[in-house]
Amino acid sequence: MKELSEIRKDIDAIDQQIVELYEKRMELTTQVADYKISTGKQVFDAVRELQKLAAVEELAHSEFTRQGVHELFEHIMTMSRKKQYQLLTEHGMVYETGFTAAEDDVSATKAAVLSSVEAISAHIPKEVSVLTCESFPEMAELIRQDPDIVGFLEVGMEWYYGNVLGYYNEIANHDLTIIRSYEVEGDETKRCLLISNNRIAVKDADTLSMCFEAPDSCGSLYHLLSHLTYNDLNLNRIGSVVINTDPLDYRFFIDVSGNINDPAIQNAVRGLSQEARNFRILGNYKTR
Repeated sequence: MKELSEIRKDIDAIDQQIVELYEKRMELTTQVADYKISTGKQVFDAVRELQKLAAVEELAHSEFTRQGVHELFEHIMTMSRKKQYQLLTEHGMVYETGFTAAEDDVSATKAAVLSSVEAISAHIPKEVSVLTCESFPEMAELIRQDPDIVGFLEVGMEWYYGNVLGYYNEIANHDLTIIRSYEVEGDETKRCLLISNNRIAVKDADTLSMCFEAPDSCGSLYHLLSHLTYNDLNLNRIGSVVINTDPLDYRFFIDVSGNINDPAIQNAVRGLSQEARNFRILGNYKTR
């Protein structure tokens, strides 16, 4: 029997080969990205990846190594895609978010509100006309009917029991946009959101809210969220709501720190938009 130190030397030698081969593979990834840039081809090719995973699994000699090979190559291809998204951004291929940059986030003369009198007094200028609403759908309808109306809601009101994810889900369902957030440290129920029918983002926006649905497969949420860690983004919130019970399906919501024009945000958003289902940016706004 070999000494443990000798076995470890053999492992170290194999690990060195793995690293060298991985780096060679990533060099080829750059060539793939160049091809996709020149042809406009999407980075994520689900059919190709499934074929590749099936092929490498066939090379394994046991069920245990087959599963390990599947996970290993799944991670390798995930890293390859992330590198390609990064290269697209570096080549100036900006992800089109549909947002218009604005110096200020509010020019409305009227506000449709779901909030307490105290919150209105604290955040709505006196010259803005206040329209009190009984429900989110009523507020959404007013916002869509009149471009001079913004929505204003307080998270701690009776709807959704003070859970902001309920409001996020309504914003997604009604295709509206968060344009400002007012927050009180340590008290989520005092948070207020300003909502618009216009896709605008102030130039100094510092928070990005997004929603998506994950493919129904093992590890899919983990791989989607890895776009944040790869690009060194700070995740401030994550949560989900049930959108279907048969079969069970969820919509996930995340808040991250950053501006939609930041290269790291562009990389992550590009990856999420290609790999998640029904991806949507709920807003890129300033937290006050």
